[in-house]
Amino acid sequence: MPASMLKRFVRAVVFTAAVASASDSLGQIVPSEPLPPPPLIGLPAAPATPAMPLVVTLGESVIRPATSPLLAPVSDGGLVPLAPPPAILPPTTSLKIPDSSSTSGSVAVTPVAGQPSLSVKQTLPETIGPGQAVSAEISVTNTGGKIAENVVLQGWWTDGYELGETSVTGYSINGKRAWGMGAIAAGETRTLKVKLKPTANARPTEFRSGFDATFSSSASDTRSVKVLKPELGLQIVAPENVLLGQPITVTIKVKNAGQASVNKISVQAVIPDALKHPKAQDLVTDVAILQAGATETVPLELTATKLGESKGKIRIEAEGCEAIEQEFRVTVMEAKLAVTLHGPKTLYQNWPATYEAVIENQGTYPVKAASLEVKLPTGLNDLRASDKPGHNAGRNLIVWTFDTLQPGEKKTVIWFGFAKQADDLFTTGTLSVGGAPIRRAEWTTKNLGTEAK
Repeated sequence: MPASMLKRFVRAVVFTAAVASASDSLGQIVPSEPLPPPPLIGLPAAPATPAMPLVVTLGESVIRPATSPLLAPVSDGGLVPLAPPPAILPPTTSLKIPDSSSTSGSVAVTPVAGQPSLSVKQTLPETIGPGQAVSAEISVTNTGGKIAENVVLQGWWTDGYELGETSVTGYSINGKRAWGMGAIAAGETRTLKVKLKPTANARPTEFRSGFDATFSSSASDTRSVKVLKPELGLQIVAPENVLLGQPITVTIKVKNAGQASVNKISVQAVIPDALKHPKAQDLVTDVAILQAGATETVPLELTATKLGESKGKIRIEAEGCEAIEQEFRVTVMEAKLAVTLHGPKTLYQNWPATYEAVIENQGTYPVKAASLEVKLPTGLNDLRASDKPGHNAGRNLIVWTFDTLQPGEKKTVIWFGFAKQADDLFTTGTLSVGGAPIRRAEWTTKNLGTEAK
């Protein structure tokens, strides 16, 4: 065997024995982590790699280690590591750039340079009232980079509205109104103004309109305007019972419980025959405007002139609102008042005469606006009276008025004068309520003439 081969064989045997001896000395001790093999003496240190057994083939002239991509034989008989493999890099990420023509998802599409592009914007009022026209302003702007030829606006709106005045003459296309806006240069804005009026029987709850601008492509804008609705209510306040001849107040309350004001409310009153108004039996009162949430009060000052139950009617009407009609009933009863006169039965000429009248409410209801009219006898002069009555010298009358006579109340008035003539003194008293006579009383004083000396 050549010396070089023998030298290699001895080295392999020594190395194998050393490995076996180390394994026996370790026994059952198992390191927590694999230890790297020591570097070969005299050779550069190699990166730590798992231990690999050597394979010795007897009978051959070559001793080689187990196959390893990291070790290779060298000419001087030593083993040296090959160059370490390149670092393993993560796979490259493929970034897909969306197609610029796509409009899906959140990809913004930029108009192609040099092409026209239209935008449409409406300007409408925030709210409108019933029966109120809508004034709309539609602006068409060319936001592109090239002139837009033959621009046409087409519009539609809520049923119940019809086209009024427009700033541009229009025409019809497929049932829609259209307006030719001409050519719009890049960056230029054209404006159309229209007025849309509600039809006579329209009751819309919302106004909505839309306008489309076209040339070879289109742009549109649709908006809505809430139609505020008024809501009228009617309340009638009237007493159930009233005394004959008494004044009565029927109060009409008109309330707007809606969200919009109401203009020109007509309040119509039909007065029954048993009640009288100074002007007429059929009255009409106009309320110019009633704001949302406000209440208007209309009083009717009447007088009860006929006994029995009476029925009246109130009706209110306003544009954009349903008419409301209500009835009221009042029962007219007779006032139970009594009047009596007292005075001297006889007297002599030139003697003083004192008289009194007693008025009594014998009913169960208060009586207002009662009056007592006393017709004085001829020749009763130098008058004096209590409770400050009125005096009509031309008719020889004195008159007392009473604001209210409560149930069971009595009222006494007194007057006196001197009998200047020899005739009998005949006095009458008439009791009225609300100007209507209801009771009459009389008293006669016999004049005894001149007193005997």
